[in-house]
Amino acid sequence: MIYAGRPLMLRWLQVGKKEGATHMLLVQDAMADETLPVYVAANENLRHKVSRFEDGHSMKLLAVFSLRSDLEQQLDNVIRKYGIR
Repeated sequence: MIYAGRPLMLRWLQVGKKEGATHMLLVQDAMADETLPVYVAANENLRHKVSRFEDGHSMKLLAVFSLRSDLEQQLDNVIRKYGIR
């Protein structure tokens, strides 16, 4: 379940892009029941950062956004997938 609405997620994407990140990971913290953005900087390895969330125990990767692609389209796809309003 995603505990963030479309406006908040769009703001996270815009912040990451403005700060020069290449990607944003949407991560679910099961312990705190919250959804968080995790940014990937240009000097970081995307696969390595993603692998930190692959075990799915307390933190689960929900989506990966490329901040160099159309943010609205990617966000719409995630919203459809999870039924967010």
